[in-house]
Amino acid sequence: MVLLAAAGAARPAMAERVTVAVAANFLTTARDVAAVFSAQTGHEVDLVHGSTGKLFAQIRAGAPFDVFLSADAARPARLREVGEVAEGGIATYAIGRLALVHGERTKPGTLDEILARPSLRFAIADPAVAPYGAAARDVLRAERGATWQSNVVMGESVGQAFTFVATGNVDAGLVALAQARTFEGDIWVLELPDARHAPIQQDAALLKRAAANPAARAFLEFLSAPFARQIISDAGYEVPQ
Repeated sequence: MVLLAAAGAARPAMAERVTVAVAANFLTTARDVAAVFSAQTGHEVDLVHGSTGKLFAQIRAGAPFDVFLSADAARPARLREVGEVAEGGIATYAIGRLALVHGERTKPGTLDEILARPSLRFAIADPAVAPYGAAARDVLRAERGATWQSNVVMGESVGQAFTFVATGNVDAGLVALAQARTFEGDIWVLELPDARHAPIQQDAALLKRAAANPAARAFLEFLSAPFARQIISDAGYEVPQ
């Protein structure tokens, strides 16, 4: 309410449209950011979501995206290396964390007990295409060793992995903390401590094809504006200093 009411900045004479490819973990937050951005600027935002790896592959194949909100820093850097990012077009917009979510409403055990329980069906995102899946794999591998894949179900994205837990198809999952915080159903959530995994740096890239699109550059810049940073922080992410 306050954010939209405060969004009274002057709008450009001609509003434009920006197509944003957004990693699945950030979709809900991106919708909130896009709503305030459009209210302030008049620019329209189209969001296309999926796993970071799949969106990256689509960009390399020529998909008509203007901005890429990745769930890692590596893929925007790779796009810059091959000349697909506009000059000065990369910025860190969020730092994410993993959470353990469980379908039971009451605490089902300690973190160590839950992670080590071999009979528990776990959902994670596919580590090959999803940074949150790669982080979850590392956590399970550290706890379970060579048997880390036992009873693990992989989703195409961290969004799908979370859905597996929310719908009761699996017992638990390692997903983005922000997803768990915004879910309105009955689940048990535990943020993983710093010692369990490194923070997940999420970078945005202004793609070269959109270098002359004022809406695209404005959206990238808006991600570091106070309104956007507050939305991102409230969703459960850290924001870069």
